[in-house]
Amino acid sequence: MMLDANGTDSLQLAAKVPLAFLMSLLAFAIMLGNAVVILAFVVDKNLRHRSNYFFLNLAISDFFVGMISVPLYIPHTLFNWNFGSEICMFWLITDYLLCTASVYNIVLISYDRYQSVSNAVSYRAQHTGIVKIVAQMVAVWILAFLVNGPMILASDSWKNNTSTGECEPGFVTEWYILAITSFLEFLLPIISVAYFNVQIYWSLWKRGGLNRCLSHAAFVSTSSSDSGHLPRAGVASRTSLPTSLHPESPRRKSSLLVSLRTHMNSNMAAFKVGSFSRSESLALHQREHMELLRGRKLARSLAILLSAFAVCWAPYCLFTIVLSTYPRGKRPKSVWYSIAFWLQWFNSFVNPFLYPLCHRRFQKAFWKMFCVKKQPTPSQNQSVSS
Repeated sequence: MMLDANGTDSLQLAAKVPLAFLMSLLAFAIMLGNAVVILAFVVDKNLRHRSNYFFLNLAISDFFVGMISVPLYIPHTLFNWNFGSEICMFWLITDYLLCTASVYNIVLISYDRYQSVSNAVSYRAQHTGIVKIVAQMVAVWILAFLVNGPMILASDSWKNNTSTGECEPGFVTEWYILAITSFLEFLLPIISVAYFNVQIYWSLWKRGGLNRCLSHAAFVSTSSSDSGHLPRAGVASRTSLPTSLHPESPRRKSSLLVSLRTHMNSNMAAFKVGSFSRSESLALHQREHMELLRGRKLARSLAILLSAFAVCWAPYCLFTIVLSTYPRGKRPKSVWYSIAFWLQWFNSFVNPFLYPLCHRRFQKAFWKMFCVKKQPTPSQNQSVSS
């Protein structure tokens, strides 16, 4: 992240105060939205599922973006507060770490969604322990730190820049280093998320075709069973009944009655087995249909998450690489760069609303937190009364 304190020197106090208010409002909204996700996870034990742990990790990183990154940026850029060496290093490491961790959490969530849709059976059968889940969450933070943390600590130029009021790492002037960090922070994550999303849609498309084939096969088997068993029983009864009309001995008549009763019982048993298999295939078809709908909903949520991530991060990464080709004192000032700079933080505000707060289980936990009971729908009232 690059702070440009000189870009707001020309602003009048009448313009700085509303800007500071809007920035503070965004910081508060980021903290509030992500705090709701965190508290919902704490209140409702039903949310403590593997995928929801990763949403918790995302909410934690985004929460501290609103708590640390944005509040420190406001007085520095609007009111020319000189950070000093220690605060500047803390802000740089923290901001880079939180933003990169937020991005990598999105990749981890996408991978988990891909596993739950593409390998649904093995995903449910696999009992992942809390230790492995926490290890994956910690790995996200370690990888996020390794992207920029060592370079910030090894660079001495950020200490010298504090005398001019700027707080930025020394490698921002090297375009090839920024290209590498942009690849690790943006290009690689977005390619990974896009790959997982395409694989999810491909898996759903194949499962949808298989589901249609299964439903057609169930319909054919049902039709054949309905038209096959009973007519054969009727033919058998018609062929066996005339023989019973001839005068025979009582023993012969009793044997005919026993054979007729046995034949009718076997037909009834076959009919019951056919009915049971049809109900079983219908239940399987319904279960497959529900799984397909669930997968499509997850795919849509992941596509929205990917789109928001691309819109919020692509402009800033492009501006950063382009501006790095200019000498430090000759960088052009642009309001579009400021908008791109804020878009990456705006992504931390959007993330809680893209999936967790729109998920049914998180909604139930949200109502439970505020002790609000949802009113039943008219259809539910009819079902209860009936």
